[in-house]
Amino acid sequence: MAEFVSLFDSIPDFDMHPPTAHPPPTAQSMDLSRFNRSFEAEQAPAPTFGEVPDGRYRVLITDLELSLASTGNAVLKYGLRVAAGPFERRMIWKRRVITANTIRYTKSELLTCGLRLERLSDLNRRLAELQGIGLEVSKVTKGDKSDVFFNRRLATL
Repeated sequence: MAEFVSLFDSIPDFDMHPPTAHPPPTAQSMDLSRFNRSFEAEQAPAPTFGEVPDGRYRVLITDLELSLASTGNAVLKYGLRVAAGPFERRMIWKRRVITANTIRYTKSELLTCGLRLERLSDLNRRLAELQGIGLEVSKVTKGDKSDVFFNRRLATL
């Protein structure tokens, strides 16, 4: 009687585990240098909108930073998101440089926001208390300089 031979007997054994794949590159290890020339030559599109025009706005304090200006003076930077109207969700930025001449304006703005400090040195640790405060502000431009004035704190937006 003839010996039975299976077709599978003639197929060589294969390793069922594929070779280990290399992990995907991370942002730190990724080399983008091949795009340098075209990046330099590319013209960035102009923004589709400019600054928020002068006027009164209902805003929410969304961004805060206490940092140093190039002069060495402390600067309190406010990011104010417009909460209503045709410029809703747009940002207005206010910078308050803190000097001996501006300390009264700094204190007035903090009080308008509802932040009462015994010492200005407490500001950095209490800065987060200003996050989410609603304000009515006025944006005013004179020449090429704009300023933002805090009119009053809003209970609701």
